[in-house]
Amino acid sequence: MNTTLLLSFIGTVLIIAFTPGPSVLLATANSMNHGAKKTIGTILGDLSANTIQIILSSLGLATIINSSGDLFNMIKWLGVAYLIYMGLTKIFSQRSALHLSKKKKEKTFFNLYLEGFLMSASNPKAIVFLAAFFPLFIDQQLPFLPQVFMLGMLYLMIDGISLLIYVYFASRLKNYLEDQEKIHFQNRIIGGLLIFSGVMLSMVSKNIK
Repeated sequence: MNTTLLLSFIGTVLIIAFTPGPSVLLATANSMNHGAKKTIGTILGDLSANTIQIILSSLGLATIINSSGDLFNMIKWLGVAYLIYMGLTKIFSQRSALHLSKKKKEKTFFNLYLEGFLMSASNPKAIVFLAAFFPLFIDQQLPFLPQVFMLGMLYLMIDGISLLIYVYFASRLKNYLEDQEKIHFQNRIIGGLLIFSGVMLSMVSKNIK
């Protein structure tokens, strides 16, 4: 696989995975309320939903690649535009604290798994995002399935590690995640990095034939 594309993929996923979002907040809240060990269920639920979304989006990509190279390249550029859009959205987002759940009702491992699964599966933008995101890192000169498998595994691994880190440091991160000024500053940095990733990937993709 193209080393430049692989490193770009890892860097971009790291930025996205460590951005506090609904799944991060759910895992953090569950860790504080039910303990880190039980919250592994939430993480596994999130990764299960992501796996299904990756498979569904990859099936669509395979059809596109087999039918039209021009259409595939168009989707690549839409992916670049989406990264830049995400960056601008982060930069210009309004300041708002991320309030963590304070529910103390005891839940089973399965309940927490289901929560994590539904949190990710109920996001209709996820498949669209993955379908637009993965083409940016596919080398059309190489077999499609091995590349998607590698990218999918890396995506799940990075996402899982980021959630584990948030869960492990849940109590220490609570004050940070609810600090409006810090979240706003972080969003501006992440937004800039996402825009930078989109611009750099657009240059890389021009060299792929």
